[in-house]
Amino acid sequence: MTRPKNKPKRQTADRFRVLNAFVDFTASELRRSELLVWLALYRDTREGIATVSQRAIAGRCGIDRKTVERSVASLVARGLLVVVNTGGFRQGSASYRVLPMSREKLDSLPRSPPDA
Repeated sequence: MTRPKNKPKRQTADRFRVLNAFVDFTASELRRSELLVWLALYRDTREGIATVSQRAIAGRCGIDRKTVERSVASLVARGLLVVVNTGGFRQGSASYRVLPMSREKLDSLPRSPPDA
C-alpha cells in the first residue's frame, strides 16, 4: 500500500505567509461578512484559484447568499479578489483568485534592501 504524498513544506509555508499578510495588513479593514467570505475562499484555493458557489459559501459562513454577493463585490473593489469565472446556471460554480492585500497596499509597504 502506498502512502499519499504530503504537501511539500514550501507550499504550507507559502499558505501561512499569505494568511499572515492578510491578517497583518488587511483583516482590520473588513466587515465580518467580508472576512468570512475571504477566509472561506482562501481555504478552498487550489493552485491559486478557488472554485465554489456563493450558495456553498453562504452555508459554510452562516450568512445569506445576497450578503455573500455583496461581500464578493466589496472584496473585488478592494483588490482582494479577482473573479476568474462568474459561473451561474448550467455554467458551474464561480472561480476566484484570492489575494491577501490590494496592489495599492502592497506597493505602499517599505521595500527590503536587496542582499549585498
